Amino acid sequence: MGKAMDDRYLVSFVGQKGGVGKSALVRLLAVGAAHRGLRTLIADFDLEQLTSVEWNAARLRHGIQPELDARPMKSLKKLRKADDDFQLVIADTRGLADDLTRDIAQESDLVVLPTGTSQDDLRPTLALARKLARHGAEGRIVIVLSKIGRSERQLATATTAIEDSGFDLLPAHWPLRDGFQTDLDIGRAGREAPSPHLKIIAEAMETALFERIGRIGARTTPP
Repeated sequence: MGKAMDDRYLVSFVGQKGGVGKSALVRLLAVGAAHRGLRTLIADFDLEQLTSVEWNAARLRHGIQPELDARPMKSLKKLRKADDDFQLVIADTRGLADDLTRDIAQESDLVVLPTGTSQDDLRPTLALARKLARHGAEGRIVIVLSKIGRSERQLATATTAIEDSGFDLLPAHWPLRDGFQTDLDIGRAGREAPSPHLKIIAEAMETALFERIGRIGARTTPP
């Protein structure tokens, strides 16, 4: 990462809609951070679903190491009180772009927008990216192609659309694989996949995310 380990990084995963792999990538990044020895907090802002909190509970039940910290959050005020003890805070926002999502994005060091390759996913994602950029997140937004199928044509078309929009596109993408969901169901994520093939894919995504985080200087105090 770009600065000293004492710096606090806030990375938020946001979306205009659910079902695009947002929480899966949150957990992948948290696992990667923990294996790097970083004090990491997952801040779960989706109080109706609490996907990341429930996943971490399953992780604890199964005794999976290293242990993580995932907490429900209802406001930025609560997050600000919690994040001083952590080097990396990962915000798992709700599956809609409300005022809280916008505020979290404004305060984040990096804003990650996962999207599928279909126009149904791309259109709202790019519209949200433009909205967040207008509200202070410009230069800190990266789009991730997530839960993609095996069509090279769809992948190429989506890649071109994002590049033409002017927003950064993460060089790694996240494929739709049953094995990843099986791992999540028992509390594993990312590099912890027992399948060597899935582990390679997950580590490539993890590396790409950390390289992108490293390009942005951390803010050690809230604005």
